[in-house]
Amino acid sequence: MFRYLCVAILAVVPVASAHAQSPNFCRNSFKPNEPIETRFMGFNYALMMHVLAEKYCGAKSTPMRQRFLGYIEKQGCGPGTEIYADTEKAIAHMEGASLKLLAQDGDTTLKMSEKQVREWASTAAKELGGCDALKKAHDAELQP
Repeated sequence: MFRYLCVAILAVVPVASAHAQSPNFCRNSFKPNEPIETRFMGFNYALMMHVLAEKYCGAKSTPMRQRFLGYIEKQGCGPGTEIYADTEKAIAHMEGASLKLLAQDGDTTLKMSEKQVREWASTAAKELGGCDALKKAHDAELQP
């Protein structure tokens, strides 16, 4: 009886291990009960902070692609990975967007006045620590 149990276990193990896969930590999306990689969780906030520092607070314009995509590559997630593609798309959107388009969250059907855009930018900057903090973060080096 013990032999049959051992044979059954040995027959099932290769099948189970063939379907198992290591988690892909270069993604943004996760399935239920899957471990979450936290390295890139605040990336969208960092992108928005960078853009607000430049477009609202007057920080010197610096290339976002080299800074953020370079950081992702240093983490082992190069072109072709989900996090890289999503960040590249977000950078393209933010680089070409005006402060008004960012305030409207890309919805061109919203009609915001210049005053409303400034209020949005002011509120967003305050929530992210104010212009001094945004400029400091903008000028800081990303650490791998």
